[in-house]
Amino acid sequence: MFSFERSIIVLGAALATLFCTVAITFAQSKSEDSKTAKPNIVLVHGAYADGTSWSKVIALLQAKGYNVFSVQNPTTTLADDVAVTERAVNQQTGPVVLVGHSWAGVVITQAGNNPKVQALVYVDAVAPDSGQSILDALAAAPGEPGGSAGVKDADGFILLPRAAVEQYFAQDLSPADQGIIWATQTPWGSACLTDKVTRAAWHDKPSWWAYGEFDHMISPQLQAKMAATLRSKVTKLRTSHLAMLADPKGVTAVIVDAAEKVQSGKAIAATPPTSSVSSDDALNSSVADSPGTTASAGGNPSARDITGPAGIVALANEAPARIVIDPPLADSLEHGRIVIQYRAENVRIEQVFGTAALKVSPRIGHVHVTVDDAAWHWLDASGEPLVITGLTSGPHKVLIELVNAAHQTLDYGVVSFNIP
Repeated sequence: MFSFERSIIVLGAALATLFCTVAITFAQSKSEDSKTAKPNIVLVHGAYADGTSWSKVIALLQAKGYNVFSVQNPTTTLADDVAVTERAVNQQTGPVVLVGHSWAGVVITQAGNNPKVQALVYVDAVAPDSGQSILDALAAAPGEPGGSAGVKDADGFILLPRAAVEQYFAQDLSPADQGIIWATQTPWGSACLTDKVTRAAWHDKPSWWAYGEFDHMISPQLQAKMAATLRSKVTKLRTSHLAMLADPKGVTAVIVDAAEKVQSGKAIAATPPTSSVSSDDALNSSVADSPGTTASAGGNPSARDITGPAGIVALANEAPARIVIDPPLADSLEHGRIVIQYRAENVRIEQVFGTAALKVSPRIGHVHVTVDDAAWHWLDASGEPLVITGLTSGPHKVLIELVNAAHQTLDYGVVSFNIP
């Protein structure tokens, strides 16, 4: 009997050990799973838009296996938008990458203090510091023409006229897309302009930044300076203010990079300076000069430090280059002959080419002309109106790029028209 009882005791101890081992292994397995799980992506839209502005990016992220949630903010006040955004963040299980476009850069700067948020991604956005409003942050640089194009109604809400959508907000999208954007825009409460961030989350959270080089709503130069202040990893895209619609793959790549760093545990906030960075040196230490490339801040000399400023960077004694394009002449258009007049500002149109000409002031440049997204373009350095013939009846568009003597894009515009 004693031997039998001893056997039972030994067996019980063995089972207990087995159960403990299984429990510990299960707990470790769950812990490892939680470390390797993909973070959630919460997307926040900007002013004059709604959650569908992320539609192309949502599809790409979902195809990569991410759980994505697009916030529908009222854009009435900063407090209202932050409350709705935080509600969306709190609904997620696990860590969150919080992404904000345009005005939503202010929203995620505040809402990003939520402990679930592990990374911030700014897209064509503004990132105020603590105690700043969006107007405070924008005051650090001359405004873009689209920034003041909104019209306030009797109730204090701001809307973009259709012409502003076509010229400044979504100038590189199709006429059909521009029409949808204009018709579905969310009125922007004017109180948002002066509402202040109480605590800027980017002081404690790592950040990424993507912006369009041809953003006519928020200055690309200002965005570069803000990104330098945040020590963000920066990506420049050849797009308008709506980079997520004009280049969804490029924007998605930035978001995925942030998510992968969070997933691997390598998303670590850089230590921002105690005051805002406003010099060109800080700008060029954190921004790659070639479109579509990325660079992060570091101690090594930048390319600009060694070779000097690139020709596409507005020098201190020169105003930024711009191109102003008129619609095709109506009389000629009726006969299938497209005549487009344009004016270059702060650039002389000359038949001079090569990198040596980049040192000439004022700038020397010409235009590149692309019809209907063709794989090729032609060069024009006459300064005369552009004349195009031989197009079929129906809708067409012409991309006109103002470039310097080394063929680097300074500014651009898209002209859309219909041949009877």
